[in-house]
Amino acid sequence: MKRILVFAFVAVFLALVAGCAPSGTTTPPAPNQTQAPQLITVNDGVRNLQSGDSIQNGITVTFTGSGPANAIIRVYLNGTLLDSTTTDDAGSFTWSWTSGTTEGTFTFGFTAEAGGLPESTQTQFQIVVDITPPYLLSCSAKADAPLGDAPTITVQFNEPVTVGDVNLFETPAFWNVTCPLCPGGSVFTITQVTLGADNQTVTLTGNWMSDQLVAGDQIMVVFNYSPLMNIQDAAGNQFNTVASFPTCMVNP
Repeated sequence: MKRILVFAFVAVFLALVAGCAPSGTTTPPAPNQTQAPQLITVNDGVRNLQSGDSIQNGITVTFTGSGPANAIIRVYLNGTLLDSTTTDDAGSFTWSWTSGTTEGTFTFGFTAEAGGLPESTQTQFQIVVDITPPYLLSCSAKADAPLGDAPTITVQFNEPVTVGDVNLFETPAFWNVTCPLCPGGSVFTITQVTLGADNQTVTLTGNWMSDQLVAGDQIMVVFNYSPLMNIQDAAGNQFNTVASFPTCMVNP
């Protein structure tokens, strides 16, 4: 019974330790192959990153890891050898990379070679470089007659965003709907603004008693941004458009 309890404790402990490491991928070594290195932390100077996180350009990312003592650590970028470093007597290594102006997903692969054994498999970690600020991409609306359900208009950001002051962002006074080409007589008065759970979709709700959206009419959403809203994307790029005017046609 004691042996079972000890085994369970060790299993839980190892699971907790593994959960503290960044979520890169490591393949178990083949027989007579160097043990693959492990990444302990990947830090951009402000936060520890997880594989797949986004950063801006000009950010120096420091990879800290461990492997066999006095091993050669090779660093591959998108499958091509980029650089190398070595572990110390304790098996620790540090390597840094600075993002450029090219956007995209960068896959880093770390291998180890030591003790006359063949080079290990790769331990991979992905970083997304994003230098494009978020912006309102489009809007959509569906025809809705008066005295039915409250009409809605949906506005989309180009990517998920974080909003520092959601209450301010969802204040109807910062939003407006105009009708530059509305032969059908669409009318829309914003009564409610809601940021969706996807942090990318914004739903504008009109007045069910007086408003209507007529198919074929062209509507324009006007968003007046306040810096106090503090809108930014996952990489930290700030929304910086003072006024946005997404335009769309009302669908049947």
